[in-house]
Amino acid sequence: MCDIEKKTYMKAFKFTFILALMASITLVSCDNEPLTGTFIDESGVPAGTDGGTGGGSEEVVAPFFAKVEGVEFSETLLEAYIFNNKLWIRGTDAATSKITLGLPVDIAVGDFAIDQTTYTGIFEENVAPDTYFTRADTGTITIIAHDTTAKTISGKFNFISTPTGNTSPLYNITEGEFNVSY
Repeated sequence: MCDIEKKTYMKAFKFTFILALMASITLVSCDNEPLTGTFIDESGVPAGTDGGTGGGSEEVVAPFFAKVEGVEFSETLLEAYIFNNKLWIRGTDAATSKITLGLPVDIAVGDFAIDQTTYTGIFEENVAPDTYFTRADTGTITIIAHDTTAKTISGKFNFISTPTGNTSPLYNITEGEFNVSY
């Protein structure tokens, strides 16, 4: 083989290897099985008991849960990451509709009103042939726990959103919960 053929072969081999690796990681990491039982944190104390940092008031929440217009939003992909100095939490369902929350990276425990700048809620419905991108007009985000060292955060949310400049469609997002690592 000449050098050009070897380089082309190696590029194709690397691409195929990377693609296979990504596919295997995706298949292995997509287990959405609910967990049950009592879980012990790093301190050795069951979550939600008086021995935790929350003084017994800690709530255990789902990795991600919400209802859209009263119907459960079943996420198939859950992401949490920092981008442009903001913490983003996003659940995506099988139809690629998305619920996204944007928070300050140093957010503390407490209740926060959604304001479209600092505390954001976004719902994107992707139902062919239309996609509706909506921002929360009103709502709240409650942070239950945030450990910036371990990079874990949990909380609750609800909001009502509409497309920018329109009054419809209107989406009522309720019973939202998240418990993620980023």
